[in-house]
Amino acid sequence: MRILLLLAAVAAVSQAQTDCSRGACYPPSNDLLLGRAHQLRASSTCGLTGSEVYCTPYQQRRMKCCPCDSRNPNGQLAHTVQDVLSTAGPDRWWQSKKEVNAVTLQLDLNNLFQLDRLTLNFKGPRPSALIIERTLDNGRTWEPALYIAADCQKAFPGVPTSTPLTMDQTYCYTLPPTGNPYQDQIIQFSPLRQYAYVPVPNSQKIEDVTGLTGLRVRLAELGDVPRLPGRALSRFYALKEMRVIGSCMCHGHANRCLPEAYNNAQSNSIQVNPQCDCQHNTAGVNCERCADLYNDLPWRPAEESNTHTCKRCECNNHAQRCHFDEEVYKASGSRSGGVCEGCMHHTTGPKCDQCAPGYQPNPRSRMDRPDACIRCSCSAEGTVNEGRCDDSSGSCQCKVNVEGPRCDRCKRGYYGLSASNPLGCSKCSCSPDGSLSGVCDPVTGQCPCRSHFHGLTCEVCAKGYWKPFQSGRCEPCNCDPTRSLSDTCDQTGQCQCRPGFGGQKCTECPDNTYGDPLIGCRRCLCDAEGTLPEVCDKQTGACLCRQGVTGARCDSCNRGHCDSFPACETCPSCYFTLDAQRQNLSLALERLSPSFPSRPGNGGLGNFGPRILTLETNLNLIRNSISLPPSTARQIDDALSQLDKLRDQVDKVNDDLSPLKRTPGLDSELDKLQGLLDSLRVQYNAKKDAMTNSINPNNAGAFSAIKNAYDESTDAAKKVKASGKTVKESADVREETKDLQNRVQPANTKDLDNLNQNMASKPNLTPVAKQVCGSVRSEPCTPLQCEGGDLCPPEGTPPCEKGERCVGALPLSKRANADAQDVKNRLDKLTGKITDAAEKLQKTQETTNQVRQSSEKLSNKMKKTRDELEDDLKETRDVVKELKDFLSDPSSNLAHIQEVSDWILKAKLPLNLATLKRKLEDLKNLAANLPDSKAVLNEAEPQLDAARKLLQKAQDTRDTALGVKADVDGLLAGFGAVEGSLSDLEDRLQDSMDLMDTLNDNLTKAKDQLSPAEKTLDDVSTLMKPMKPQLDELKDLLQRGGQQAQEAQDNADKAEDEAADANEDLLSLQKQLDRLKDKAATSGSGGEAGPVGDRLAKLRQDAGALANTTENMMKSLEGKADSLRSLQGEILQKSSKLEGLDAKLKDLLAKLRKKAHDLTVCQG
Repeated sequence: MRILLLLAAVAAVSQAQTDCSRGACYPPSNDLLLGRAHQLRASSTCGLTGSEVYCTPYQQRRMKCCPCDSRNPNGQLAHTVQDVLSTAGPDRWWQSKKEVNAVTLQLDLNNLFQLDRLTLNFKGPRPSALIIERTLDNGRTWEPALYIAADCQKAFPGVPTSTPLTMDQTYCYTLPPTGNPYQDQIIQFSPLRQYAYVPVPNSQKIEDVTGLTGLRVRLAELGDVPRLPGRALSRFYALKEMRVIGSCMCHGHANRCLPEAYNNAQSNSIQVNPQCDCQHNTAGVNCERCADLYNDLPWRPAEESNTHTCKRCECNNHAQRCHFDEEVYKASGSRSGGVCEGCMHHTTGPKCDQCAPGYQPNPRSRMDRPDACIRCSCSAEGTVNEGRCDDSSGSCQCKVNVEGPRCDRCKRGYYGLSASNPLGCSKCSCSPDGSLSGVCDPVTGQCPCRSHFHGLTCEVCAKGYWKPFQSGRCEPCNCDPTRSLSDTCDQTGQCQCRPGFGGQKCTECPDNTYGDPLIGCRRCLCDAEGTLPEVCDKQTGACLCRQGVTGARCDSCNRGHCDSFPACETCPSCYFTLDAQRQNLSLALERLSPSFPSRPGNGGLGNFGPRILTLETNLNLIRNSISLPPSTARQIDDALSQLDKLRDQVDKVNDDLSPLKRTPGLDSELDKLQGLLDSLRVQYNAKKDAMTNSINPNNAGAFSAIKNAYDESTDAAKKVKASGKTVKESADVREETKDLQNRVQPANTKDLDNLNQNMASKPNLTPVAKQVCGSVRSEPCTPLQCEGGDLCPPEGTPPCEKGERCVGALPLSKRANADAQDVKNRLDKLTGKITDAAEKLQKTQETTNQVRQSSEKLSNKMKKTRDELEDDLKETRDVVKELKDFLSDPSSNLAHIQEVSDWILKAKLPLNLATLKRKLEDLKNLAANLPDSKAVLNEAEPQLDAARKLLQKAQDTRDTALGVKADVDGLLAGFGAVEGSLSDLEDRLQDSMDLMDTLNDNLTKAKDQLSPAEKTLDDVSTLMKPMKPQLDELKDLLQRGGQQAQEAQDNADKAEDEAADANEDLLSLQKQLDRLKDKAATSGSGGEAGPVGDRLAKLRQDAGALANTTENMMKSLEGKADSLRSLQGEILQKSSKLEGLDAKLKDLLAKLRKKAHDLTVCQG
């Protein structure tokens, strides 16, 4: 029974841990090491550098020694740290080096996990002390989780050995004694079991002690081993299996870990992934935060009986994100702390419960609907808060000088509504002399002018008049009729004079002269650039300085003007702007004046009189032209009668009303009459055509016309007969209508009169025309009274120019359309330029690569040629030196010298010295003229990068320009910005294309110069190649000559020795000869004289022959010596030439070496 209860309790706890609806829930546990073997490492492993032998006890008082070789981790003798995994297989374990007392095993998880249990299965001697540590910051800091030792007081003095009673304590666990130290030992560590007696909820324990991002086991002390006779046992650490049981850390908000795709080979073997399947409206890898829209309460870990579910923020369905604010939470009494982010649908506020600036609550919707806020109708220019309206009432708050429900018009006496004006409108500045009142047009600021005045403020006189200084009225110009061109003058009163006359009224001398024009005028002594057109006083000759200029000769600027004679510009110059506006208004008023009816009393009927007269004329023409049926005649008579009545009403209205009022009722009646007239005109035209056909000379046509007329008359008669009843009913209805009219008409007439009176003064259409069509009109315009010109500018008026202020929706739209077309054309042109620039950039890149390859090829070839030339030059120097030594050596064999000399004289070089010098000079010039490839390529790279950036910027700017089309509100401002960007971009794009053209030219030039340099280098190499075999042959000849010289030296030494011996023999022979002579002289002609004499004669003969032979040989040697000396001089002379060529080759090699070095550097 007890077992059943225990099982039921375990099942209940297990269900509670997996059911997230009741409280905290946790995922199932598994081995965190599986799939993460590469993240486990040891500070010491045996056999990594070579085989090591370990000795352990075997049976009783015996030992066995086994090698460890981990150089091949998969070998049978390897014991790496990856062998501790539970999947490593049998007979696999990790082992440290011998006698290493502090070893660390570290597992880097790189994410936050929850540790349930750590199991260490040691093989061999168990450690005497170890520490289990964890990290929460990926290994930056470590904290001990548990101390373990056989003797805690000795191994870790000061660390408590009793079970912790608080969560901030740790302790040392004492290992139980063991009989056999080499027996497998298991050590387990559970964080929750360690704090089993701490009185806090289990969820808090999990939060405080089970989380980790890494685990470290520090083996601090080797275990004791028994002592055996002979060889000592090895001391080391060995771990057979390690299990890290845990799950993803979800803070009680998830019951499973989500699978995660990995891009490594171990992805299939990972058993526990870090990503939690978050519940309770939480989010994040570890459910460590609330979801985006669920931050109304602070995030908390789940507890056993409280899920601490994240609460949704109240954003009225206008936001998708929110954040928690501690201050807001405290202010609400710890009920709500969510602040909405990115409120949509024109809402704002911490809960998106207010309308954004420029919007007001929609009275036909709710705050939680997408149409909760609608745009305010307040004018942004006329309100104090940029178009915002009152949140509750929706009313607008006008600026001081602005009025109206929408704050969209200026108060009386003010004009020019503007957003930049803090008061909204400016006060009218009408001239007290030329204006009828101080009230101006609320839009344009135009004042009502008196007679002979015009201009915005009525301060300018009309044509033919001018206003004297300090005068309140405009005076006539009074130009001399015989001496002036016309009777008009400018605003200063100056008339336009005929040649030879001048002065204000053309009665004086011309400009720049003075005196009597009838007697003779003299020239003014003034600076013409600083004077008025008349230059000087016509009587005295005194200089008349223009405004801003002073001095006796009018040659300096006056105060209040720029010191830039003769310009002397005023600060500011407003007159010309006002004058231009006056002229424009004058022309507009002149064009508009014929378009409006005259006032009653001036003899006209306004707009109705001509229409009525026209109707009467047309009706009389119809009645008098053809004979009409009685019904049609009655209709015409009725129409004429109605026209008479209408004329009487118009006359009555004209008599009763001071101004002419446009009556909508009268217009409708006239429209009815016009319709009747149109129908009668159709009948008239038909009758007229019939009559024309009837008098046609063609009888057939006349007969046909008569027949058709007869048929039509017959049909008409039938219709008239059939319509008798209808006519009677119509007459009855007409009588009833007249009775009704008599009853209703008096009241309608009274209402009509009131309406006419009201429409004579309002509404004023001028402000509306200003905003719609950009009207420049200043006078008020009502439906019945609109004098002074057209209400809107006529068709064909030029559009607003760039830089000018454009008023009115129609002009703005026209200018926007023109700007859009201009921008479109420029964008099309820019697109073509971008395409050309891209192609040119690609071509430049390809040319750069070709030049780089050619430079690299030439550099390698130059390096190779340089090395060959250096070797050949060294060999040539050696041969020349050897030749010099051979020729200057006195022991050289003359015959061999003759052989070498003959070979040199017969040898034919592949080219003469002049050709070689010319080739070397060409190569030198090419080397000097070679382009600096390093500079070219170094310059090309940043230029190409700049071109790429400009190209990308051009494309981005083009896309931005295209995007402006969608922004209707900011269209004009966008066009202005885009236009500036396009102009700047076109300039920079053109500069970039010019830069690429220059770069292409440089690269092409460099490429063209590299080719002849490479060819000339090949020619020099080709010319130098045939010389090498001849140098080798000469070298061999000299070597043979050296050997023969050595042999000749040996023979000469031997001959010298033999000559010395022969000399001694000759001396001896001479002595014997002298003795013989003496004997012959003393003996006389004895018996022995014959033989001795014969012998002496023979000796004398032999000596003479020897002397002759010796003399001939000496003569022959003397001739050979002269020839050899001449040959030696020639060889030395050629050697000196070779020395000069040697110097030139050295210089050329130095330059080639430098150029090769530059090319090598630039290739990097």
